[in-house]
Amino acid sequence: MDEVLDLLEKTAKRTQKVFDGKKESALEQTKMFEQVLKSSKSTEEQKIRALLGKTLMFDRLEMLSSQLSVLYVLQIFAFKVKVLDVSVSNINEQLAKSGALDKREELENIKKNIDSLKILVEAQYKSLTEIRENQNKDLTYIH
Repeated sequence: MDEVLDLLEKTAKRTQKVFDGKKESALEQTKMFEQVLKSSKSTEEQKIRALLGKTLMFDRLEMLSSQLSVLYVLQIFAFKVKVLDVSVSNINEQLAKSGALDKREELENIKKNIDSLKILVEAQYKSLTEIRENQNKDLTYIH
């Protein structure tokens, strides 16, 4: 679980850095697009290209922002799963010490559910990574 948390943190930082860089360049490009759109010397074709460029740029930013949101939600979810895992382990130890092992079966079921949640988080991270890679491949013709 620690590995997943580390990977999620690194991915979130990297995505945040990319988002910040794209956001800065988007501000500069927006100014250029606005100048083209407002200029009376611009042809209709130039204005359409500027409008499409501006729209694509904002779509890319929105996509990155959505990815960041999903990464942050996954981080929170993974951290909560880890806390639950530690808590259940501590409870299990205390029950073993106190001799109240009749609750052990219930705790084992809870632990199995937490293990399932871990697998789900790892699968979601893998799926998100594949989606991001596919989106990057799909958008290469736009760059």
